[in-house]
Amino acid sequence: MMSARVRAVPIVLGSVLLLAAAPPPAAPPAASSTAPFPAASVETLSNGVVVASQPSFDSPLVGMQLFLPIGLAQQPADRAGIAGVSAAMVLHTPLQGGAALSDAASQAGAALTFTVDPQDTRYYIEAKASDFPRLFGGLVAALEHPDGSQFSAARANALGAADAALKDPILTAYTMIREVQYRGTGFALPDAGEGLSLTAMAPADALAFVAQGLHGPGTVVALTGDVTPDVLAAVHAAAGTLPPGPVPPSSPPPAPPTRSHEVVAHRDVNAAWIAVGYAAPSQFSADYPAFLVIEALLGRGGDVHAFAYGSDTEAPDDFVGGYYQFEAQPGAFVEFYNGSDVDQDLRSLDEGVGRLRGGLLPDALLDQAKSAARGAYLTSTSTLADQSWLLGRAAVSPAGASFENQLAAQISAVTARDVQRVARAYLTTQTVAVVLPNGAGE
Repeated sequence: MMSARVRAVPIVLGSVLLLAAAPPPAAPPAASSTAPFPAASVETLSNGVVVASQPSFDSPLVGMQLFLPIGLAQQPADRAGIAGVSAAMVLHTPLQGGAALSDAASQAGAALTFTVDPQDTRYYIEAKASDFPRLFGGLVAALEHPDGSQFSAARANALGAADAALKDPILTAYTMIREVQYRGTGFALPDAGEGLSLTAMAPADALAFVAQGLHGPGTVVALTGDVTPDVLAAVHAAAGTLPPGPVPPSSPPPAPPTRSHEVVAHRDVNAAWIAVGYAAPSQFSADYPAFLVIEALLGRGGDVHAFAYGSDTEAPDDFVGGYYQFEAQPGAFVEFYNGSDVDQDLRSLDEGVGRLRGGLLPDALLDQAKSAARGAYLTSTSTLADQSWLLGRAAVSPAGASFENQLAAQISAVTARDVQRVARAYLTTQTVAVVLPNGAGE
């Protein structure tokens, strides 16, 4: 998980809401607001795999995200952690030459990682175009025939990550929020898993989980950077071997909370950590642009990957601020607080949410919030990994690849009434997670 050292005061109270933290970025020029991203092409292979490409030949590398439709939400309730264990097992499957897939990538100076998201497991390759065909072909071959002998090592690593997450107050608070807001689904379970569920797993469980998502429908390959004809040919050849169906079953909808919840845990910390969670729209909802503006108003502490679980990520070590998980279905918005001022922070949050729900924002404040939200979006793709991730999710959106260009304009079009309507629709039921120092009362 990406580290986040952020202190974003959610709302400064006064006669009107004020944006927190640093001054927002200036609004981009009109041309970049309407089409800030290069043209992309999207095709669907005969087996249902979606291939999206966005060449940029000023980069010497190609970045590729492979989205498989098996993520945290698809985990069985008694197998928490199976998504991460199975992905790690795939990366350590040997290639035909004998070296593990991850080792072959390292030897080529390439990056090969996995990330487990709410609805997907993503594999990322960043490599020279000349090395990409072998690595991508090896990845697909490893997915089709994972090496079960790698299961024990993958599970041992997951057990270590699960134990670390259990001691981490930030991850504990986030997990408690999810347990309430997503109960009845796999996304309510810890990313790394739990000791009992991990211990109960067998190699056959991991093999079955990988096979569950290994179908053309629902699979997306997103390519950016040095996307040469040979790179595209390699994708067509390897991805074309996936079976054409059936479409993987969707995860069950969570049982929504019917009232405010408060959950308490104790950890070895010096001061209390508090997380306040709300329901929020998912990324393809018509309410998504307005909620990005609300996120800017309440304080943005980290992007959607801040708590992602993967092979090259670390837990946030000082995460304070807002976190919008829009990839989940439905989405979630969580504010994290720590330190001596948490009581005031909570009062500020309640008053700020009340103002968002109660009246219309002044034009100047709304413009400032939209500028901040639009600027955060347009600067969110600073790496090939970010670019290919955005392209992949755009390709499967209702708008298609044009989604990534349309969103900036949609943010600009948000009105004060949109903000009020969306705040009233989502910022209603709170889930409050409190992590107290050991020995402290409740």
